[in-house]
Amino acid sequence: MPQPAKKKIIKPARLREGDRISIVSPASPSMTKIYYEKGRAVLDAMGYHVVPGRHVNDRRLLFAGDAKARAADINDAFRDKSIRAIICVRGGCGTAQILHYIDFPAVARNPKIFVGYSDITCLQTAILQKTGLVTFYGPMVSTDFGKQITGYARESLLNTLTNTGEAVELRNPVKKEMVTIVPGKAEGRLTGGCLSIAVASLGTPYEIDTRGAILFFEDIDEKPHRIDRYLTQLTQAGKLAQARGIIFGTFPQCSYTARDNYSRYGVTLLDIIRERIVPLKIPSIYGLQFGHVRSKLTIPIGAAAWLDATGKRVTVESAVT
Repeated sequence: MPQPAKKKIIKPARLREGDRISIVSPASPSMTKIYYEKGRAVLDAMGYHVVPGRHVNDRRLLFAGDAKARAADINDAFRDKSIRAIICVRGGCGTAQILHYIDFPAVARNPKIFVGYSDITCLQTAILQKTGLVTFYGPMVSTDFGKQITGYARESLLNTLTNTGEAVELRNPVKKEMVTIVPGKAEGRLTGGCLSIAVASLGTPYEIDTRGAILFFEDIDEKPHRIDRYLTQLTQAGKLAQARGIIFGTFPQCSYTARDNYSRYGVTLLDIIRERIVPLKIPSIYGLQFGHVRSKLTIPIGAAAWLDATGKRVTVESAVT
């Protein structure tokens, strides 16, 4: 599929104490209202005014209501001039269903902070493709704030959403080491997110654009042979060769256990990633902490970044104004 034209990058205004934050459910509803209510309470206690979307706790099959209703909450939040930030309740499944109903011109006219991860990847990719707005791959209401968000994750989120100064280095928590897959240096704009969701965008109007980008990928509960399948598909689609650098997360619950037939071969996920990535000769690292981990970094999708794969360092420009 032909790539969309490159959009001018738009940075949202920074978050300030007392701002009104809309919470929305683009994918699945909260598994339990306890986590939802706790997440709301934490954001309130941090000094923000939380405004739930009208359909935030709806449920239809596996989803937080029908696709039009979920999209309407997001459209309303972007159109509402009093709302300064939007944070998703959780990921799950079904976000791709709403893309057809998102008012992207309204998003572009009303740029504001948008935070989510996991299944939300497809909406964040679509927003970047259609509007150029920087969004944030970071903690969500029920999944993180509702389950005792770590100080590390909270600090990274707030620093990313409030820092208008110089570029900052993304540093892992203590004792969380990164691994160089392919040495070298690269610079480009960040795009990516949940690997399986990014792959699912191929062949759609919201296909991920990797040209000149630094990709970042992670996932959860996917065995190494499935990760191999995703990376192979991206390679065959020409997506990885178009990138300047690749950052991999840690992929929790993605290793073989004794119950898996493939466990007898002793192949690790890192073995698979090296097999697919080393021949590309693109600077790459493994082990940055983001996405489906408790102590997570917030990654600004669309912001400029510098990768030193040899030195295992990632630096990102300020993503808010």
